Amino acid sequence: MVLFLTVWFNFCSIFFAYHPLYFSVTNMDVDAKNGSIILSLKIFTDDLETILHNKYNVDGWIGTPKEHRDCRRLLLEYLDERFSITVNNNERIKLVTDSIIINDDSMWFYMKGIARKNINRIEVDNRVLTDFFSNQNNIVIINTGEHETGRKLNRKTYKFELSL
Repeated sequence: MVLFLTVWFNFCSIFFAYHPLYFSVTNMDVDAKNGSIILSLKIFTDDLETILHNKYNVDGWIGTPKEHRDCRRLLLEYLDERFSITVNNNERIKLVTDSIIINDDSMWFYMKGIARKNINRIEVDNRVLTDFFSNQNNIVIINTGEHETGRKLNRKTYKFELSL
C-alpha cells in the first residue's frame, strides 16, 4: 500500500504541474512499547505558499533565494495547529521537527515525538490544508512493525483512532 501511494503521489507530481488534486501524505512509524513516533509529512510547495499568503499575508518563495525569513517557522506553526497526535486517549504528543527538505515541487517535514507511557491507542487529527481547499485529502499511513494501516482524511473526516 505504501509503495502504491508513493508511486501514485510521484506520478501526480510529475504530470500535474498545477495539480488539480489536493493531498498530502503522512507516513508514521509507531513503536508502541517505547512510546516513540517518527513521521514524515509531504505537502506540495505551492499549497504551502497558499497557506503563507492567505493565512499570514506572506509571500514565501519557498526554496528560492527570496524565501521569506519567517516562512518555515510559520509553516511549523500552521502544522502544529492543523495536525496532532493523541495517544492513550489524553496525551497530545509534542512533535519535534528533525528536518525540512524541499524536493522539486514538494516539501517534506520529518518529525518525532515520545509518549510518557507505552502506546495502546493513537488518534490522528489531520486538518492540513482543509481550511483552504474543500477537496483536500490527507493520506495517513501508520506502521506499527506488526501492522500497517492507511486512512484517507478530508474536511469532513479529519480524525481517526487506532488501537494498538
